[in-house]
Order: sequence, then C-alpha cells, then structure tokens
Amino acid sequence: MSNFDLNIKTSKPTFPPESLPPGSSHLLHIEKLVAGGFGLGRLNGQVVLCEGAIPGETIEAEILRRRKGVTQGKVLKVQEPADSRVVPICPVVGRCGGCQLQHVQYEEQCSQKRLILGDTLCRIGKMSDIPISPVIPSPGPYGYRQVLRMGIGEGRDGVFLGFFESGTQQLLPVDTCFLVDEGFRAVIDGVRTGLGALGMDGMNLESVEIRWSQLDKGGLLVFRGRAQTKEHVARLMNACAEISNIKGWIYERVDPSEHDSRRRVRQEPIVRGVDHLWEAFGGLRLKVSYRSFMQANWDVFQLLGKTVVERLGVLKGKRVLELYAGTGPLGLTLANQGAQVTCVEGNPFAIHDARESIQVNNIAGCRVKISSVESYLMTVQSGAYDVILLDPPRAGLNPKIIDQLGVLRVPHVLYLSCDAPSLARDMKSLCEKGYEIRSIQPFDMFPQTAHLETLVELGLAPTVKTIDS
Repeated sequence: MSNFDLNIKTSKPTFPPESLPPGSSHLLHIEKLVAGGFGLGRLNGQVVLCEGAIPGETIEAEILRRRKGVTQGKVLKVQEPADSRVVPICPVVGRCGGCQLQHVQYEEQCSQKRLILGDTLCRIGKMSDIPISPVIPSPGPYGYRQVLRMGIGEGRDGVFLGFFESGTQQLLPVDTCFLVDEGFRAVIDGVRTGLGALGMDGMNLESVEIRWSQLDKGGLLVFRGRAQTKEHVARLMNACAEISNIKGWIYERVDPSEHDSRRRVRQEPIVRGVDHLWEAFGGLRLKVSYRSFMQANWDVFQLLGKTVVERLGVLKGKRVLELYAGTGPLGLTLANQGAQVTCVEGNPFAIHDARESIQVNNIAGCRVKISSVESYLMTVQSGAYDVILLDPPRAGLNPKIIDQLGVLRVPHVLYLSCDAPSLARDMKSLCEKGYEIRSIQPFDMFPQTAHLETLVELGLAPTVKTIDS
C-alpha cells in the first residue's frame, strides 16, 4: 500500500447522528487533512470535519451540524498543538473564506496538499502506488496574487471592500489582503478612499476586480454593478482616477437576475484608458484583456510552463493540440520553440488576445480556433497530433470528451487540473480508455489556501499481444 492509500475500516459500528448533537463539545484527534483543508477525526464511528485543525493534534471541538452524511465541527481549543502550527497573520482568517491553511507552516502546507491529492486519487480514482512528486512551492507564500476580486458594500461606517464570509453570502469587511504585495494593497486602499469620497447613491456597485502586471508595472480596475446613468459611471472613474499605476478603468453592467455578478448582460462596457495588460511568459510578451482569464500567481505559472516544455522534450516539428487554451501562453511558448500548435478556446476575447500575441512575438507554426472543445475534437482525425495539452475548468472533462480522447489515442497527454476530485475522476476514466499515468507534478499556485494545481502526464498503456493458437 502507498502512503496515499485511504484506509477507512467500514466494519466499525456507526451510531445515530443524534449521539453528536449540535452544540455539544468533544475531544477529537485529527487523523489527516482532506479536500478543502478540513481536519478529519472520528467520534462514535462518525467522521467529523473541522476547519483550522492539523493532523496529529487533539482538539476540543464543538459540533455544528450534520450535512450529506458528514458531521461538521468547530475548533474551540487546541489541546495538543502540532509542531507545524503557526499564528496566522491575517486578523479575519477563519471568517474570510479565502485562506484555509494560514495556521500551518508553509513547508507543511505543501506536504499536506500532496497527501490530500494522493488520498483523493486513491479514494475517488481508485488508484494506489502512484508516484506523486513533491509539490513545487510558490516563490512567495504571501504577496503572490496578481488578480483579486472584492465585493463592495455599505455599512454604518460607510463604503467598504470585502470578501464573502466563509460558508455564507454575507460580505465581510476587510482592511487588506496579505495574498497581494504592498503595491497592490496600496491600490486597494486607493479604491476604498475613492469610493468613500464618492457617495453610493445611484451607483449600485457590486464588486471591483484588480489586475496587475509585473511587466507593465501597472494594473486595471474592473467595476461591476448597475449604475443608473453614464454620469454615475463617469463620477466613479473620476473618483479612482488618481490611483498610482492604474492604466485602465472598466465598468460592466451586470444582470440583477444573476446571482453570479461575473455573468454579464449584452451591453458594451465603458472603458477609460486601456482594457488589457501585457505580461511576460517564457520569453514572450502576452496580451491579457480584462475579459480573458488571467493566472493569479504568475510566478508559479512560469514554473509550470517550464515543466511542460521539459516534459515534451524535443519540440521541433511536434504536433500539439492545446484545449481550453485561454490566451495561449503554453501553446505559444511551445510554438515559439518549434512545435506545430493548434490552440482551441471558446472565449472569443481570449482568442483575440492570442492572435495579437502571435503577431507581436512573430510566432510561426501556431493557429488558434474559436470553438468548444467537444465540437473541435469531433473534427480531429486519428494520427493528426502527437500531444494533447488539456487545462479544463474546475469541473473537469465531460464524458463525451473522454470518449473521443479514447478514440483518438493521441500518444502523449498533459492534463492540468485545479481540482483534485475532478482530476481523480477523469484519471480513472482515461486509464479505462487505455492511458496510463507517467508522472504527477503538483504546483502550489495558491499558498495559504487548500487549492492545488496539478500537472499529470499520461501515455498510452502497452497493449498485450496474444498468440493465436
């Protein structure tokens, strides 16, 4: 058995949930961390998950609720703290839903994330004895984010910026965020000051997204809301016009019927300045407009890009299909080193960025296609590509895509995932389609959180030849 095998003894008797009533407190030994960064312990044969606990600790836990067969608890007191426990630097940690692991020393965070990944692959993917490389850490455990979205609210003390409180839709006011650097925090302060002096009547602001480029040494402000008039929008932009190093101010009107304010109605945005940034990647200059996805931790993304190049070896003449390509940083890098690359992406704004980056960097051998992955794969002929590079959304691949990958049998696949459960499910399915896992390399894209980026390399499993009798 590997270190990552989940060893739950199902033969133990279970007791009714009423034996752990909400509000009761119990001593709980924490066995391990699971997805989401929760500490797992057992009481009366029942699994109890507690946020803020560390494996090996004994805690006093208050029972909160039982949901989907799992009892959720709260740490009241750490009776026997782990050696890796540290004091969080953020005053709202545990209330803000952003950081789940600030109480864990950073090297131990990386070790625990690797264990969580292995445990998930075993439990959901039914895989054991799979070698998982040590997590490649972030160069900076704090101050690494280049994209941050904050809600805008009004309280007794006026306008505030904040994040949703853990497990709720309640906006929690925050003074700052330590996942961004000092320059970025100065921008947050500038936005808060500008909004405070503005007055919110008729503004109906919901959020602001701040994007920052290391190459441009500047950023964008993207406001979303339902301002009554264009004059209100002009006042908003004027109020934030003096913030240092901001190169563009964008306003998008959002549909009030949508709970997710990233969903936009069919209305042109109002833009002052530029609507995009340029960032360096693998020796290239890449355009990223505000409607295209931008990696939050660019330093780790650079390390990931180097690993992709290393995994593929000699690139000259190699035929690569990149699916869910976004603005194409990985595909353009491969093409710049001699590969023949096709980038497929459904977001037309990202494709426009990729085309402009191709021109600016004089890249030959790279074409980009606006298409859903499902539709494009149906047009691909067997033998057309040597490599497929996949970076699907958090939900992973749908069964139709996995079926088509099984038909095409491209000999080399690189799968990039930001969600361990969907990764485990897809790895199980791809292995059933004739692939085998060659390597698993995790990257700590989001220190202090439970999230992990994972690059999996797959190849076709050897076929067993039979001898006719």
